Amino acid sequence: MDHRTLAITGATSGIGKATAEALAADFDEIILLARNVVKAQLLKKELRSGKPGLKVSVVECNLASLASVEKAALHIQDNYGKIDCLINNAGVVSLSRQDTADGYELMMGTNYLGHYLLTHYMMPALLNGREPQIVIVSSNAYGLTTLKSDYFKGKGNPMQLYGRSKLATLYFMQELHEQFSGEGLRTTAVHPGAVTTNLGRTQQNEKLGNIIYGTLKPFFLSPSEGAESTVLAVRDKEKYDGMYMHAGKEIKLKPHGRSYYARKRLIADTIYELYLDEFMER
Repeated sequence: MDHRTLAITGATSGIGKATAEALAADFDEIILLARNVVKAQLLKKELRSGKPGLKVSVVECNLASLASVEKAALHIQDNYGKIDCLINNAGVVSLSRQDTADGYELMMGTNYLGHYLLTHYMMPALLNGREPQIVIVSSNAYGLTTLKSDYFKGKGNPMQLYGRSKLATLYFMQELHEQFSGEGLRTTAVHPGAVTTNLGRTQQNEKLGNIIYGTLKPFFLSPSEGAESTVLAVRDKEKYDGMYMHAGKEIKLKPHGRSYYARKRLIADTIYELYLDEFMER
């Protein structure tokens, strides 16, 4: 039987952890791409205790640092002949203005640029898989804004900036589907719903974050409920290929969410910004 390998970002808490736990039975090996290696090692023990035959690897990957992303991706290139599924799950919400190590607005840099570069370098290993798949965790927050001219370093209120980063991930999914579906890659973007996690709470805004979360907590889904859409996408890749969905149902994108010209401009600008030669390494 084919040895199946899953790589996932942001699996040490929240939706990502629930996703890894739910999919442990579906894969022979899981690669935890994590900023916090200590938490990832703890999760590794938990996953292996639930499925003793499961192989779990931890690879340090800080999506807010392009150098860290490149190092992690090249490690995977060197050590894995193929990856069957990549889940771009990690995400950050910042209630205050912050920048990445490379000077990009934190949410755009982490949620979009970091995942873009990771996927770029991992693509050869994915295309070596028999039925390769990429699942991108996005958000309906994309509807709050359109892309502005300076979308990598631009300004705005927190929800606009978050929405901008999630709109970029939806364009990314559409471009992957357009360019690689003919090579057997199945790509899906999912909306997890409003989930009660630590997303958005940092040392800089802990007090405000606690107030907001305390008020909204009764309306939040649990992490396991939030992981449902990702798990469904992984288990039925053909059904959800090229789709933006939540809980098994397609979400019709607003006109700006499926803009061909905005998507092509973003992808071209991303390639230029990251000093790449093409859309995804082959």
